Amino acid sequence: MSNDIEKQPFPDTKHPASLPPPTSTSTAPSLLIVLWYMMKVVASLAALLGLVQLASSSPARYFPRDSAPSSAPSRAGDFHQQTSAYTAASAFPTSLFASYYNDPVSMTAEPRPVVADVARNSVFSDLLANPTILPLGPSPSEAVYPLPTGTASPDIASQVRKELSDIFSSTNANCTKCTDALKVAQKLTKQSPKEVPGMLIEMCKKYSYKSSSACEKTYAPQVLGSVYAQVLSYADFSSPNSTDAQYICNIVVGSSTSNCTLPKPRHLDESFLDNWFGSKRTPPASYNRNVGEPTENGKDLRVLHMSDIHVDPRFFVGGEASCTNGRCCRADAYNSTLSNGNFIQGMLPKSNISEPATYWGNFKCDAPWSLAMSSLEAVTPLNGGEEVDMTIHTGDMVVHDLAQYISQDLVKYTHQALYDSIRALLGKGPVFNAIGNHDSAPSDFASQDALPDGRSDQLSWDWDNLARLWEAEGWFNHKEAEQVRSHYAGYSVTPRKGLRIIAINTDFWYKNNVFNMIHTQNPDYSGSLRFLTDELFRAEKHRERVWIVGHVLTGWDGSNPLDNPTNLFYQIVDRFAPHVIAHIFFGHTHEDEFNIFYTNNATSKAASAAKAVSFMAPSITPGNNLNPALRIMHVNATTYEVVDYHQFYTEVPTFPGLLETSHGPVYHHLYSARDAYGNFTASNGNSTHPVPGGVWPKDAPLNATFWAKLTEEMAARKELVQQFTVYQGRNSPKSPKCTLAITDPLGAPLHRTAS
Repeated sequence: MSNDIEKQPFPDTKHPASLPPPTSTSTAPSLLIVLWYMMKVVASLAALLGLVQLASSSPARYFPRDSAPSSAPSRAGDFHQQTSAYTAASAFPTSLFASYYNDPVSMTAEPRPVVADVARNSVFSDLLANPTILPLGPSPSEAVYPLPTGTASPDIASQVRKELSDIFSSTNANCTKCTDALKVAQKLTKQSPKEVPGMLIEMCKKYSYKSSSACEKTYAPQVLGSVYAQVLSYADFSSPNSTDAQYICNIVVGSSTSNCTLPKPRHLDESFLDNWFGSKRTPPASYNRNVGEPTENGKDLRVLHMSDIHVDPRFFVGGEASCTNGRCCRADAYNSTLSNGNFIQGMLPKSNISEPATYWGNFKCDAPWSLAMSSLEAVTPLNGGEEVDMTIHTGDMVVHDLAQYISQDLVKYTHQALYDSIRALLGKGPVFNAIGNHDSAPSDFASQDALPDGRSDQLSWDWDNLARLWEAEGWFNHKEAEQVRSHYAGYSVTPRKGLRIIAINTDFWYKNNVFNMIHTQNPDYSGSLRFLTDELFRAEKHRERVWIVGHVLTGWDGSNPLDNPTNLFYQIVDRFAPHVIAHIFFGHTHEDEFNIFYTNNATSKAASAAKAVSFMAPSITPGNNLNPALRIMHVNATTYEVVDYHQFYTEVPTFPGLLETSHGPVYHHLYSARDAYGNFTASNGNSTHPVPGGVWPKDAPLNATFWAKLTEEMAARKELVQQFTVYQGRNSPKSPKCTLAITDPLGAPLHRTAS
């Protein structure tokens, strides 16, 4: 289940019977105004002062800025220099959408663009994202049940109800109660699946699992009720070696409620690995990594890595931004110290607002349209006025919300609006996307092709829509888009000579995807890792380098991935890195993080044993007390290895004061990875991979060895851990101090990871 905070119940409200007509706007595109202004400033600076040098990284503490720097690129004429800062325009770029349901120029409310509903040859209703009303939830038609396996007994529901009551009143341990209850509930699901949501609601209320209203909304058939009926029907609760029941009790019911522990991971023995890799378990003895073609100017590629936009089209300017219920910055959000939470259509009195939701966003809220668009507008100026060569987007465009407020229409609306905006603002460079756990309805879910009863296609609407969008935006041809439909929004494409990008749907190792509670002993029930492996073999055969793109990170981070599929992923990386796999890109945590893959199941965590690194990109949403951020990577055009990246961010604490200025958010340069982390002098003497002078060679890529050496340096220089923490939250004043030791139980140094 989602970790989103439960929202308290509110009285039902009626939606208006009619909508105001969409408001067209003829406002001039603000981007052109900004570019014209930038050109004038650049010309003046170049004539008077010459080109300024790249700003140094921000200090390891938070500094509020009293004034905004110029939006002019400091080296706009040099393709290979970054810009130190960019100031967004205050006006919303109204030309991005043909019309609006409100006045998009006014900063008293977020713009409400009219977005095309391609499937219906229409537009999405204003009711879908109007912030002044409670959100529309999914349609009852979105409920998908398992097929019954036989004729239901007339009193099956009563029998199950009595058996469950007997189980819960017994003296057995809670974990046993939970697993026994699942077996009983499965009888109801097999015979009469449509009665399952009602039973879930009844049990939820009886045992106070949630509030009464939340029970009814959460387990309604079209929300989670019918999905849970499928899991109860298809899970294996009878085979002696099955672990499905334990997984459900630990993850879905919750370990604190069930007292069930997670089963031990399946051991992938030599026989399994021999079968998985066939006759090609051993990598080739030699492999030339210089497979690409140099750029025309002989310089590096510029690649944007962005993630977790989480635009909130229901963001309510003036609402409660420091709420104690549900989603903040909503019309029904409140802080219990000032309000009793009795929702009245509209907004709370100002005396009941502890922190007003501002036009540009707040720390506890997802990104409003204004922040999302200003971030996209900032990319080209921050890249010295040049469009990036390509973009890696690692998922999660859709808002965090309660299950009853997420619908297929909301997902389609968000994807259509954002992908159109990305295409318009980032220019001609292709965009390679991974689907995030919030990019589906219900959130977190992806169903496997192997499901019975024809239920494998219940989320195909999502893959089909993404395939259509990515082809329509010009990023994929039709053949490539067809892969998206066949591989759960995954694909394997070659945008440049020698480079293959393989995207996979990482929901199949995400704990909150309840379909993963079926056949838990199978590390690849979806077939996604088979697809990945086959494509890596294909790349190896054709002497290509590979970027793996996903959303949910692998490995242990305390909350996200399942053991069995990510263990298999680790074995795949061990087989194909570093000769084929150049880098791995994820998102999901919202924080600036990395993971290192070591050889031989990490039996040694020495720098010399590091084989691959995965980068978790910082988020654009500020919702976890983080400053929004973008990352522009410098990539070697022949090896496709990252040689540096530059992180840019904007400061949420400055947002309330922006209405008193003539500009929008200011995007600052935070740090260069090479400059911030490339000094290993404190640990170099004891490293298994020493470098001359203790400084990473300027012609060496930021590969797994670099990041492994950083963990060694962190162990030697504790202040570097605090610096990493500052960057992790992008200079946020709400970032926690790092006070914990940074060694694992074996004594090997680790980087700090937050979930």
